[in-house]
This record gives sequence, C-alpha cells and structure tokens, in this order.
Amino acid sequence: MSDTQTLLKVTKLKVAYGGIQAVKGVDFEVKKGELVSLIGANGAGKTTTLKAVTGIQPVADGDILYKGQSIKGQGAWDLVKQGLVMVPEGRGTFTRMTITENLQMGAYIRNDAEIQSDMERIFG
Repeated sequence: MSDTQTLLKVTKLKVAYGGIQAVKGVDFEVKKGELVSLIGANGAGKTTTLKAVTGIQPVADGDILYKGQSIKGQGAWDLVKQGLVMVPEGRGTFTRMTITENLQMGAYIRNDAEIQSDMERIFG
C-alpha cells in the first residue's frame, strides 16, 4: 500500500499529566480499510493515547499525522470538523438519551442530506 493510503500515523507520541509521563513513545499507523486495536493492561495508556490523538489531551512530544497533515496541537473542536473524533463508551455517553439521540448528537456539525441515509445504514 502506498503512503496515500495512510489515514493516521502516530510517531514517538509522549503524553504527560503534570510530571507523570503516561505515554512514552508510542508508534502506530492506520491505513484505509484497516481496523486497529490498542491492547494493554489497565493504566497502560490506551485511553490517554486516544485522547492525545483526538485533541482532548495535550501532546508532550512526538507527532500525529491525519490524512498526511500534522494535527499536533489542534483542539478536539477542530478535529471533529475533519472527521477525527473519539467515540465515548459507558460513562462517556449521554445515558438518559436513546441510541438514536446519541448518534444525532454525533452528527451535530453536519448539515448535509446524507445524515438520514447514514442512520439507516447504521441500523441496517
């Protein structure tokens, strides 16, 4: 596969909470059509890594390329518009809302006519 197929490339990612280094040099790459999992013990830095990639947690060092462009330092609000988001689970969802309402919240910034067809595809 050529590099044009790379959607996300994380290089030497380091993330810290104050003086505590939570992620110490993670590298991974995601190409179009791939499903990739981060696997590790509790406290290994999986969620922190994803928070850094999606702009929720600041990056201490390293780089993150999304569609060939560095996104290091961009906020989650900017990355949402580019299609890169962290999908919450468990306590991160709006628990008093239905699944459909949660999905509609995820489409909040969209204004295209394809939302309804996407919802039908999801439930199909």
